Amino acid sequence: MFKKVLFVALLQTAAMATAWAQETTRFKEIEKAFLSPDSKIVMIASHRGTHNEFPENSMAAFRKGIELGIDIIELDVRHTKDDSLVVMHDGSVDRTTNGKGKVSDLTFEEVRRLRLKFNGQLTDQQVPTLEEALNLAKGKILVDLDIKTNKIAEIMKVVDRTQTVGNTMFFLGRPVYAKMVKEKNPSIRTLVRTHKAADIDSLFAITKTEAIHIDPSHNTLEVTSKIKKNGGRVWINALGVIDKRAAAGDLEAYGELLMNGANMVQTDYPALLMKYLQSKNRYYLGKKKGRI
Repeated sequence: MFKKVLFVALLQTAAMATAWAQETTRFKEIEKAFLSPDSKIVMIASHRGTHNEFPENSMAAFRKGIELGIDIIELDVRHTKDDSLVVMHDGSVDRTTNGKGKVSDLTFEEVRRLRLKFNGQLTDQQVPTLEEALNLAKGKILVDLDIKTNKIAEIMKVVDRTQTVGNTMFFLGRPVYAKMVKEKNPSIRTLVRTHKAADIDSLFAITKTEAIHIDPSHNTLEVTSKIKKNGGRVWINALGVIDKRAAAGDLEAYGELLMNGANMVQTDYPALLMKYLQSKNRYYLGKKKGRI
């Protein structure tokens, strides 16, 4: 009996070691692609985790994103009344949990007692802490931190404590904020928001960033070429019309979004986008996996 238990334990250990090695190898591919703006690989960012299958911004949604083998999970960071950093999109807990009130008016214990909803039904999922999400992602996947709090210094401390600086991107609304973050820690990677083509030149005059979020209004070859020339990846959202077209069967909607050179896409349907990109040899595919 003892030998049987030992054998099972050894098999489980071997399986865990294999899974860890595969995840580590995958993350090396992700990081290589991320730091290669001219790569043909289009990177996939899953909006609020895989929220079409699990509660948004939940640990289950983040785990599924890792299992899918995508590049990035996007999550939202807020602080509680007692300054704990938690993952929550809305300013209140009303829509996504069985509770009521603003996140910033509730203590961490009060938030932690809540349960997340999925399709209107309560689940066993809790509101994650930022630290839990980063520990899960560590060495496996990139994390886009959509920062909805002024506690940036505290976020930096969590990233430092979890040793996940290589896993994270700080999504910041203005280039001056990216400059401030990088001055404190040059290793931190940033994603900066722009609203028009003229923002690109002024951004690079202020700071260097690893990725720039563009809108359809300035999704042009001139803009994307300028961003890549300055060492950045080009982020664009498929959320809304593009994703809806793809979900209805028109995967070429993603092709229209990418035709001017954007190479990071945030989507509500990561598996569909992966299917499209693989069909166009724009993702990690078969024996060509990892070749960028």
